[in-house]
Amino acid sequence: MKILHLPISFGLVVAGSLSPLAAADVPAWRNGGNGLYPGAQPALDWTDASRVAWEKPLAAPSNGCPILVDGKLFFTAEPATLVCADAQSGEILWQKPNEYVDLIEMTPGKREEIEAAKAKAAELSKQTEPLERELYRAQRRMRRDRGNQELRAEVEELRKRIDDLKKTLGPVGQAMDKPPAHDVNGYSSYTPVSDGKRVWACFGIGVVVCYDLDGKRLWHKRTDNPDHDWGGATSPTLVDGKLIIRFGDYVALDPADGSELWRAPAGGVTFNAPASFEVAGKHYLYTCRGELFRVSDGKKLPSQDFRTDAKPWCFFNTPSVIGNRIYTAHGCEGEQGDAYCLEIPASAEALEKDGLKQVWHTEVDKNRYYSSPLVHDGIVYLISREYWMQALDAASGEVFYKEKVKGFTGTAYPSLTLAGDVIFVGAEDGNAAFVKPGKDFAEVSRTKVEPFRSTPIFDGDLCYLRTQEKLRAFRSE
Repeated sequence: MKILHLPISFGLVVAGSLSPLAAADVPAWRNGGNGLYPGAQPALDWTDASRVAWEKPLAAPSNGCPILVDGKLFFTAEPATLVCADAQSGEILWQKPNEYVDLIEMTPGKREEIEAAKAKAAELSKQTEPLERELYRAQRRMRRDRGNQELRAEVEELRKRIDDLKKTLGPVGQAMDKPPAHDVNGYSSYTPVSDGKRVWACFGIGVVVCYDLDGKRLWHKRTDNPDHDWGGATSPTLVDGKLIIRFGDYVALDPADGSELWRAPAGGVTFNAPASFEVAGKHYLYTCRGELFRVSDGKKLPSQDFRTDAKPWCFFNTPSVIGNRIYTAHGCEGEQGDAYCLEIPASAEALEKDGLKQVWHTEVDKNRYYSSPLVHDGIVYLISREYWMQALDAASGEVFYKEKVKGFTGTAYPSLTLAGDVIFVGAEDGNAAFVKPGKDFAEVSRTKVEPFRSTPIFDGDLCYLRTQEKLRAFRSE
């Protein structure tokens, strides 16, 4: 499930409007977008009690990843809670709910009205939940048979019945009604982002919040609902003094107060944050769908606009930006698998006129790519939904190997991550493997905890992992 995206020109440049961050901080998804922790010394056996620094049970699950700022871990919990824990002990320092009711200024009369609306909504959900499950199944059938008019009529009838029931809630109840979300994805699969003084978080109920590090809410904004029924995961991104979010459109907010600066329509469903880079002092966003946006005003520039015809929503990860190259991958099961390398022109003028230049395209395992690409020492590493790990030459796209990571079950949601001299490979079932970088597949070790979908972060000899049940820390020494 994400990024501060330290803007990249042909070296790493931190946006001048951001506050200084400690060297050990991990302020955003994938440590700035690329999943690289070259200085890490990770514990390779998480079942060894001597390697467990601490573990803390959590009240609610989430797929979002933690970030590390000023000795504190910040992470999300279902459905819309931002949590802060001490990185040394795991102790929960504060947790702030951000559902609609939590963002309303309460007077005694308003509180009573809301409590009555909540009670009615709980009763109504018993009627709408089976209808929503039926609607979800009908929509899945219709995606496979788009010309079926009987199915289309069934979908419309179910939507009308659900809408009619929800209208009985009245204005207050309707204002609190959450949009649909997939039971796997939920509402909190967005990793927070920080500038070292503030933390911003998004939730799939269409809410964006800003807190200081001590848990004081500085502002909140209710914006669009996600543009689909599966819940979102496009983590907030700080670029060039702007907070980039996406529930439907790509939107730039003023990080200071949440006011909207610009809005750019998205070309279709996607589930992860765009990459960002800088050319000649100008900042740009590049999405997994191949869209290119100028950060100053949101203008869409010449773009690849990738497609997956069988499943047009199969765009799940964040591209990796290394130097003047962007690496991205997408696909859908049995139909398509594509990896691309794009070159960033040396001038902003050339970029804005012609867009990115394709260096190579390689057909890869025909499946979904939830995991973001990892690029290290001239090799691009990919892992598909069903755990086919692939290594490609970053210069030419030549495939060095395609190897099944055996024994892993569930879905490969966690992203590949470089931790020191090994690559972390995670599985939804709680398995984790560490693989040696290089042109040949070589598994170094394997370990297991309870199920997780998030990606760990690393800080020297410490690894922090948010599972569905616990917040964990492992130490290598």
